[in-house]
Amino acid sequence: MSSLPSTTEQPSPVPQRSASLVMGSQSFVSVLLRSTAGELYKIRRRLMPKFLFPISMFIVLLVFSFITLGAFLAGSSQHCTPANNGQTQNCTPLSSAERADIIAVVSTPLRLPSSLIATVGVIDVIGPVLLIILVGVAVGGEYGAGTIRVLLTRGPTRTQYLLAKILAILVCIAITIISLILLGTILGALYNLSTGIHIDFAFLTGDWILHAAAYVLLEMLKLFTYTMIALWLATLGRSTAAGIAGAIVWWFLEGLLSGILTAVGFITPGAAGNFLKAIPDYFLSNNFSALLTEQSDYLTSSAKSASSLASNAASTIPDWRAWLVIAAYLVVFIGTTWWVSQGRDITN
Repeated sequence: MSSLPSTTEQPSPVPQRSASLVMGSQSFVSVLLRSTAGELYKIRRRLMPKFLFPISMFIVLLVFSFITLGAFLAGSSQHCTPANNGQTQNCTPLSSAERADIIAVVSTPLRLPSSLIATVGVIDVIGPVLLIILVGVAVGGEYGAGTIRVLLTRGPTRTQYLLAKILAILVCIAITIISLILLGTILGALYNLSTGIHIDFAFLTGDWILHAAAYVLLEMLKLFTYTMIALWLATLGRSTAAGIAGAIVWWFLEGLLSGILTAVGFITPGAAGNFLKAIPDYFLSNNFSALLTEQSDYLTSSAKSASSLASNAASTIPDWRAWLVIAAYLVVFIGTTWWVSQGRDITN
């Protein structure tokens, strides 16, 4: 008699649940770097940088083109002596030596080290506006579109999210300044070929290179500080308009109020006038100008002695105070932004 199969079956073993998938290290620095890469990707995919960067390159091209044109127009002018009755007479063409001297003087910004100073000067004018627009759109747009709620639930903390924004802004500033300086230096050298003037590289020493690097880094810090104003206002106002308009108005009013307060201080006697004249010394623009002027004086006057350089670079704002004022502004802007972002309710 054959045995019947058992009707009771053993329960199949339950597979153990595997751990959730973790992409990369979860350390603070690793998460911060991945978040920064994500911020850079979002900036690169936006339409705004595709317009702002070509505009800045075109402005640099335009400036060096006008410098070259002005040099040749000045060299082609005539030498005229005034007559006794006020009218001009005896207009004669310039000699070849006079023409070469005029072209050499007017075309100085085309050659190093002046081309570096000229390019940074252009960046100093257009850079704050263009980068403020970029930061205002990148930060304020998160609140306007409501994507800030999604971003803060994806793993990184609010501190990491803010630091990732700041690091991405730093990378954009560095890429912008280095690219435009290279463009300006190369354009100046190419345009200078048409003048036939030789570039003397005797200034190019190790000490000069260090001062040039400090000069470029100072300009990066200046643009970074003004973009932090845009970050601060865009976060407080939760909008793109607050970041862009507020930071540009701040940048414009500093230059306007500086001139007004200084002029009123000179015509106001006593302690009140001295107080009004001292207020602009605590504006961001004036403190950065003092530091940048000191470096640019060295770059363009490398043949002078150290004592004469120190006297020419003297400023009403000492270096230590300029650095303290800049650091205080950065602490207020970044610290306030961090404090607001930590306690803000983003569910509504």
